[in-house]
Amino acid sequence: MIELDRRSDSKEYIDDPQLNAQVLRQTYQEMKNINTCTLGYWPTMSAVGYFLARYGRGRVTRILDIGCGDGEVLRRIDAYGRSRNFSLELTGIDLSQEVIAAAVARTNPKINFIHGDILVHGDNKTYDLIINSLTMHHLTNQEIVTLMQWMTRHARIGWSISDLNRRAIAYYFIKYFVQLKKFNHVICHDAPLSVARSFRRRDWADLLAQAEIDLGAVKIFWYPNFRYGIRYEKPV
Repeated sequence: MIELDRRSDSKEYIDDPQLNAQVLRQTYQEMKNINTCTLGYWPTMSAVGYFLARYGRGRVTRILDIGCGDGEVLRRIDAYGRSRNFSLELTGIDLSQEVIAAAVARTNPKINFIHGDILVHGDNKTYDLIINSLTMHHLTNQEIVTLMQWMTRHARIGWSISDLNRRAIAYYFIKYFVQLKKFNHVICHDAPLSVARSFRRRDWADLLAQAEIDLGAVKIFWYPNFRYGIRYEKPV
């Protein structure tokens, strides 16, 4: 039995900067298939819908996706905004140059993509809404605290985090699901490890406290597909 009382610190293959570019792109396509099957975009899209309904009418809403990967979440937000007549300015940033190249190749040029570290390149920039989808489990606890503090300083209306719930049922489901469906070796290694690196509610409570974020402005949502959504709305 896997030990899930604490977050794993084992490394995921997808975080290896030397990972073959073709394998990386294939992996992101397979991740899209998994997230579609498991409703993985649900927490992020719910948060975006909430913020746009409340703040997005009659203005351009600037949204930043930190750890945007190949841009799939931003493409979905773009489609959502266009279908409901919201004016959006969308930006994604990721540490991987290869994955940013894939995002640019697959995406409407109106969406802006940046290769780099937001903590280095984004100090003088602000956004209305900052999102982070399935990225936090790749980071250490201290990195998460630092990033949440940055997001709080640089978001005008708020931010949203979506990530996995560290539970045995989620771990073993995804472990055998990806094997049965014959996903590539990166997915077969990383998918269950992502769950082992992810979070329980007490983890989020501890991290938010360490980041000294006003808990009265935060809501933590649990989703039945074993995801958490953490929504911070800046006090008026």
